[in-house]
Amino acid sequence: MQPTSLATPYIVGLVLALSLGCPAQAPTPEGASAGVGAPPGVSVVVEDDPRLVRDSDDLYVAESAPNPPAPAPALGAGRPDTSNGECKLFSPKLPQPECCPRETGFDAERVKQLCGHALYMGESLYQSCGYYYLPNMDGSFPVALRGSRLKRETVEQAAEVHDLRMAHTLGRPDFASTPVPGVEGAMWSSHEGVHWAFVPGWSMVRMLSWTDDACPIEAMPAVLKLMAEAKEVAAEAPRPGLVPLARQ
Repeated sequence: MQPTSLATPYIVGLVLALSLGCPAQAPTPEGASAGVGAPPGVSVVVEDDPRLVRDSDDLYVAESAPNPPAPAPALGAGRPDTSNGECKLFSPKLPQPECCPRETGFDAERVKQLCGHALYMGESLYQSCGYYYLPNMDGSFPVALRGSRLKRETVEQAAEVHDLRMAHTLGRPDFASTPVPGVEGAMWSSHEGVHWAFVPGWSMVRMLSWTDDACPIEAMPAVLKLMAEAKEVAAEAPRPGLVPLARQ
């Protein structure tokens, strides 16, 4: 009778493990001693094999592990990231944050100083561009000011549409935007701690919205003035850096 190859149980065990999702342990052929490799032509099952993951004392095929590892969070999700080379990216909730595609004249560092925040966390796009800040380093939650560009040529047009919509939604026929002190042509409004401002100076009106905790109201005219005086650039122009800057 021809002797059975020592490699046979090794190959069978690996094939079954990788095809059936069973724990994959590297079987040692009978007679092999510690430190001796597998028979010629037989692959050794090792933990850094990308097809396998460890669960307790066993190795499993990655797709069928009983307790698969949680996927790594996306860049910028829950913590700032600059490795994308495009922007300082951050969102406290979005699972797949994206950099904002267009400038709004927002100046992240100047706004940090004006509003008294400890840290600029980054930006992310969700309908409008959210610029996130950490108010202090003692466990505060990030707050955001949100900027967007509207398909309106004048502040008056943008404010009128906004006011009519808010008046209908809130049941407040007297709802109306008013001029921003010290910022020529800008208008703003508020309701229960939420604020909206319409900023002139570009071919498209820009809107900035924020809540009370995002910036003191007395600092906001200076923030809006920065945006109003920022130089408009073409949509395809390269960004000035990872952090939004009001171009001069």
